[in-house]
Amino acid sequence: MKNNLLCFIVLLLSAKLVFAQVEKVKEIDGGGSGPYPAIAITEHGLTDFVVYRPGNLAQAVKKEGKLPLVVWANGGCMNSSIHHERLLTEVASHGYVIVAIGTLQMTVEERVHKPTPDKELKRAIDKITELSKEPDRDYFNELNLDKIAAAGQSCGGAQVMAIADDPRVKTYMMFNSGMGDMTMAGASKAALNSLHGEIIYLVGGVSDVATENALMDYDRIDQVPVVFADLLEGGHGGTFDQEYGGAFARMTLDWLNWQFKDEDHTSLFLHHELGNYPGWEMKSKNFNP
Repeated sequence: MKNNLLCFIVLLLSAKLVFAQVEKVKEIDGGGSGPYPAIAITEHGLTDFVVYRPGNLAQAVKKEGKLPLVVWANGGCMNSSIHHERLLTEVASHGYVIVAIGTLQMTVEERVHKPTPDKELKRAIDKITELSKEPDRDYFNELNLDKIAAAGQSCGGAQVMAIADDPRVKTYMMFNSGMGDMTMAGASKAALNSLHGEIIYLVGGVSDVATENALMDYDRIDQVPVVFADLLEGGHGGTFDQEYGGAFARMTLDWLNWQFKDEDHTSLFLHHELGNYPGWEMKSKNFNP
């Protein structure tokens, strides 16, 4: 039934290319496990990005209210989110709109990846904000632009740090990433001083090349709340290749729902009760008692 509904949504969007201005549509993992089957699209006005969103955006907004926004930067700072699309689809299916750097890639073999500008996440926020003001676009009055998360994996995390000072960003998510003493994507450890919202690091244990830098960042951050979540056997690839994005996606949803949807996950992020997350370790600091 769910797959039939998703197919109907995709066909409906395809039939309205002129109105919705959709250029490409892709289905991943049957639209995710959430209540709002998600699609990945590239559309006019956002041709350098992929939007992961509920296929029936109006239905999701009717139940959830205006949807929070996540902007996403890819591993290698590259122009494709194909290696992260399972997690991004899963998150979108629970009532989020995600704008990821790079045009929609239908297969891994489709094209060679190229690096993207350091502050491409800022452009993603700018573009989707512009579209949200156009009455003939799907995003008109559908996005809560007071609830924006910036997230990225590996080098993409450095792109998050490159816009750490953007006041529109309310929370940060660093996947297999950390600045340490490096300079990357126009960011360095100095960017930590610009953080003004809560931040979580998700890493993959000692075999993750980013873990040491993430630990250095954790120790250095003293002005905002910070969580360090470690999947001990996750490696640098985490669980991105697993169905529905695996444990990384579940942790992502717990974090975003805690930040933006009033779900109480203090037992997880402050008291580190990890019964639902076997194989993880966690620590946190700078939260109010």
